Amino acid sequence: MIKKTYKLSGLHCTSCAMLIEGELEDIGADAKCNWVKQNVEVDYDPKIISEDIVIQAIQKNGYKIVG
Repeated sequence: MIKKTYKLSGLHCTSCAMLIEGELEDIGADAKCNWVKQNVEVDYDPKIISEDIVIQAIQKNGYKIVG
């Protein structure tokens, strides 16, 4: 398993965090999103999911990865 933390922009509330977590869970990753800290911690198996797929799931609804 790989654990990565992504700094995000565009998070405004708990609903935003839940949306991102749901998108990541749909692709098979575990995620904890914190809208106050503007980040998401993602655990995923690189044998099943690539980092590109994780990034696409985050960006799918208009959120951006910064840094």
